[in-house]
Amino acid sequence: MRFVCELSWEQCLFDLLLYQLKMNFVRYYPIAGLAFFIFWFWKKNYFQRFRIQENFPKRDRVIFEIKQSAVTLLMFCSIAMSVFVLRRLHILPVKTYSDISLYGGWPYILFSFAILTVWHETWFYWFHRFMHHKKIYPYVHSVHHRSTNPSPLAAYNFHWLEAFIEGVYIVPIVCFLPLYTYLILFHTFYAMIMNIWWHLGYEFFPKGWTTHPVLKWLNTSTHHNLHHQKFHGNYSLYFNFWDRIMGTNFTDYSEKFEEGVIARELRTSNLTSPEASLQKSA
Repeated sequence: MRFVCELSWEQCLFDLLLYQLKMNFVRYYPIAGLAFFIFWFWKKNYFQRFRIQENFPKRDRVIFEIKQSAVTLLMFCSIAMSVFVLRRLHILPVKTYSDISLYGGWPYILFSFAILTVWHETWFYWFHRFMHHKKIYPYVHSVHHRSTNPSPLAAYNFHWLEAFIEGVYIVPIVCFLPLYTYLILFHTFYAMIMNIWWHLGYEFFPKGWTTHPVLKWLNTSTHHNLHHQKFHGNYSLYFNFWDRIMGTNFTDYSEKFEEGVIARELRTSNLTSPEASLQKSA
């Protein structure tokens, strides 16, 4: 991302560091924390019927997720700082721009967003799958998988090396494809929201989602929750494309999704039944 600064190198770097710290820490912790507060405390009983795993993780596991997320956020800041320096040194041919009228305006911005999303999905799937290699997994990705029943604060719970791989996907594409500066900000925000969503621990999508001709290509919270439970499978991010064509979906993915929806409907019907209403009033 382009960062315009006419001051000294030291002042530019300091200003960029403050900007990155605010953009990463002030976005992630309040949003993930708010999701945690609403679904895991304030409205815990109301949303219990949507839970994928009935139980909740222990307090020390959530604390670990909070602390380890800071490592990831600092790595993301370091990547942005490095790109800025390498661009100023004319080592990286970064092609970001801030004039919305360039390259044909909004049609190109929407096109580049689609390309960026597909690129991110592809990068995530293959490097995520690579992280599960038996010679790499115990030293890097196992940090993330300590959360077998993840909370929203597990979204950025990565080993520092995995955090680097997770964040550096943006560098090749900004050197190859001209990208509108605020599009990158929106994309990283959207990616963070989706990551928090997949780690929320609740499933809200309706019955038949994973078998619908169109909807089945969009991932669910159950999809990633199963990945945390069973580890080696369900590697994709936004879409269920790579997992389907590479045969890495868990074979019981659709079955587990439907079981969860049926259980949710049963809990809901029990809550709204006349007997439940009488018990509540009593």
